[in-house]
Amino acid sequence: MKSLDEIIKQYQKRSPLLWISNLPDDEPLRKILKKGQYVLRVTDKSGIFHIGHAADYAKKAEAYRKKTCAYIELDSDPLWSVFDKVILLLNGLRAKKHILSWQLDKMIPKREKVQLAYLYFIPKPHKIGTPLRPIVSSLHMPTTGISKFLDKLIRPLFDKYARSTTIIDGVDLIQRLEAYATNGYLNPTTYFCTFDITDLYIMLPQEESFDILTEFLLQYGYHKIQNIPIDAIRKLAPIVIKENGFPYENIFYRQVIGGALGSVFTLTLANILMWKWEKQLVHRLTISNEIYGRSVPFLDVLIENRKGTLTTSVYHKEADEPYVVPFRSDHPSHVFRNTIDTAIIRAVRYSTNLSQFEEEMRQIKLMLLYNGYPPIHIDCRTNRLFTKYLFNSYILPMLINSDDFSHLRHEFLLKSKNSINNAATRNPTIAGQAHLTYLKNQVEHPTEDNELITKRHLIIHYWHEIRLRKQYQSIRELWSRTVQGTETIDTALIIGTSLNPNLKQELITKNIQTDSRFVNEARE
Repeated sequence: MKSLDEIIKQYQKRSPLLWISNLPDDEPLRKILKKGQYVLRVTDKSGIFHIGHAADYAKKAEAYRKKTCAYIELDSDPLWSVFDKVILLLNGLRAKKHILSWQLDKMIPKREKVQLAYLYFIPKPHKIGTPLRPIVSSLHMPTTGISKFLDKLIRPLFDKYARSTTIIDGVDLIQRLEAYATNGYLNPTTYFCTFDITDLYIMLPQEESFDILTEFLLQYGYHKIQNIPIDAIRKLAPIVIKENGFPYENIFYRQVIGGALGSVFTLTLANILMWKWEKQLVHRLTISNEIYGRSVPFLDVLIENRKGTLTTSVYHKEADEPYVVPFRSDHPSHVFRNTIDTAIIRAVRYSTNLSQFEEEMRQIKLMLLYNGYPPIHIDCRTNRLFTKYLFNSYILPMLINSDDFSHLRHEFLLKSKNSINNAATRNPTIAGQAHLTYLKNQVEHPTEDNELITKRHLIIHYWHEIRLRKQYQSIRELWSRTVQGTETIDTALIIGTSLNPNLKQELITKNIQTDSRFVNEARE
């Protein structure tokens, strides 16, 4: 039998098409993992495979539970107890007319579909000791509907009022820093500082978070949101955060500190908690003409203060591998185009000068060649991008000097700024002022029978194969012939592609710690 290293290398060298045609070959790897008691996971940030010993995972998980004291053991399966609490709460709010019927339908769980959450860990090899990040997957928990509803209800409000201190992406950060430098605030002694809050979601103070949520809504004048009073929201939030039960190694647990990392409302609540903390800090920094930004979900921009001059470039972590979607893989052609375009556009936007851009382009070309992209394909995409933004007087689109690069970078940054502004103020675009007014009234004063209605659309997916690349046009032609002359003609057709299973989908089993027989016996 082949060694584990040999099998992993064998998979790494295969293209997806070859791998799909040899699906039975993954059995030796499964057997080795099971026999050696290994755990195969995708890492926290880089998305690569990580293999660890099950015993090591168990020790780290136990140490994490003792350190945080966030979980307590339960005597029995909490699923149906939580289900009954959710039903009782929602029916009570509906009886008092605090929620509308369609809002009730959005939140109420279906008995035949609910499942107990489960806990799994993903490794963080970029940190010393490879700590684990706990994820409570509560996709089918009775509280999931409430969590999603509250997130959609409150997150847009938070995004609106916290926009001035929220950094959307690397370009947004660069533009803020360049404005800071242009205004004369950057000097040789200026420091750029970043900080991270360890286990923010896990260590979230529950009761204090609910109080701050109420304070946030009242400060901006919201006594009701979509006809739901704050008191009702104050009752819905705790059941999402507090009723997190799951089995782990045949023992039932409940989270008593913080919120589940797999619940969408936990993120919104944590952001509002930070809003309370950062208010005084932002006030002090604003007075002294400094800047503050939060929620930086990217790690790919390098910022330097070189004796009072701001320089930026693309940041490459030492542990990163030069991997993108292989050109031989069975993906739609736009995936390969987007891979090249995204890398080049990022290089233009992040690079302060031409020399930095040229160095990054060398890195990009080597990475693409390593992943099987033909040189002619790389040059074609590069020329298309340059042709669109450079002066038309050039026969061949190319960067002659620093002025050309500055012009190109200005155009790309301007385009990104417009995209950010559009995302921050995006509203349904529907013809007719009367209809816009109608939608606004639905948001502020929804009726009993009407949920917020946006433009109708139908989304369909088909399995992508290169030999069926013309199927996209055939589907659109069939749709046009079918709906012509009917009311459905106003429905937008969105066609997507479903990709073939990859190694992550086939080999990663997140719920490895849950013994289904144990759970079923406990329910009985």
